Amino acid sequence: MEGRSYDLPQRNMIAASCVLGGGGLLVYWLLSRHRMKTLEMGDGWWGSGVRSPRDKEDEGIRPFQVKTSEKEIQDLYQRLDQARYTPPLEGSAFNYGFNSNYLQRVISYWRNQFDWQKQVKILNQYPHYKTTIEGIEVHFIHVKPSRNLRGLAAKPLLMVHGWPGSFYEFYKIIPLLTDPVGHRLSDEDMVFEVICPSIPGYGFSEAPHQQGFNTIACARIFHKLMQRLGFHEYYLQGGDWGSQITTNMAQMLPK
Repeated sequence: MEGRSYDLPQRNMIAASCVLGGGGLLVYWLLSRHRMKTLEMGDGWWGSGVRSPRDKEDEGIRPFQVKTSEKEIQDLYQRLDQARYTPPLEGSAFNYGFNSNYLQRVISYWRNQFDWQKQVKILNQYPHYKTTIEGIEVHFIHVKPSRNLRGLAAKPLLMVHGWPGSFYEFYKIIPLLTDPVGHRLSDEDMVFEVICPSIPGYGFSEAPHQQGFNTIACARIFHKLMQRLGFHEYYLQGGDWGSQITTNMAQMLPK
C-alpha cells in the first residue's frame, strides 16, 4: 500500500483534529470521573450534649420574625463608643488588614446614621421560619410566587450563601425569580419557589455545639430541610461556601 503524502495545511488540520479529539476525550474522562463521585447521606447530631435515642426531634416549622430592642441598640452604641483604635501604618491603605482610619468612618455611620428599625422592616419583608434539624435550629426564608400560576407548579430553588454573607444577599433577586412575568423577564413556565437557609452558625441559625461540622454535614441538613418542606426534587444554587455545600448536596442525591 502506498503511503499518502499531505501538504502543510492538511498536516496542520490533521494535527489540530488529533489535539481536539484528545482534548475532548480528556474532558469526557474528567467529567465522567467527576460524575462518579457520590456521597452517602449519613446522619449527625450537632445539638448540645449527647443525643438520646429515645428523644424524637421536633420536625415542626415555626414562623420567625427578626426583632431588635432599644436596649440592644443602646448596648451596641455603648460598645462602639468604647472602642479603641490602633493607628494604621503610614501609606499602608488596606494592605495590612482593614484600615483603622476608614473603620472609624464606618463605625460613625453605624453609630449615628444607620436606621435599625428600617432595616428590621426590610429583613421581615419575606417570611422567615425556623426548624430543628440534627439538634440545632435552622433558620430560612421561604418565598412563594405571588401570582396565580394557572395550574403550573413553581420550581423549588434552594439558594445558599457563603462567607462573609447571609440570606440577605438574595433579597434583590427573589422578586425576579418568584415573579418574572411582573418584571418582564420570562413567561410563567420559569417561576421559582425560593428557599434561602442560613448556614448553621450564620445569621439566625444556631451554631453547632459539637466538633467536626463541615460542608457535608450542612448539605445533609439542607436536604432534610427541603424534604421537611415536602420537596423531593429541587434546584440548587450557591456561591463561596454555598457552592461547596450545594455540590455536596448534588453528590448525595445525584439522580
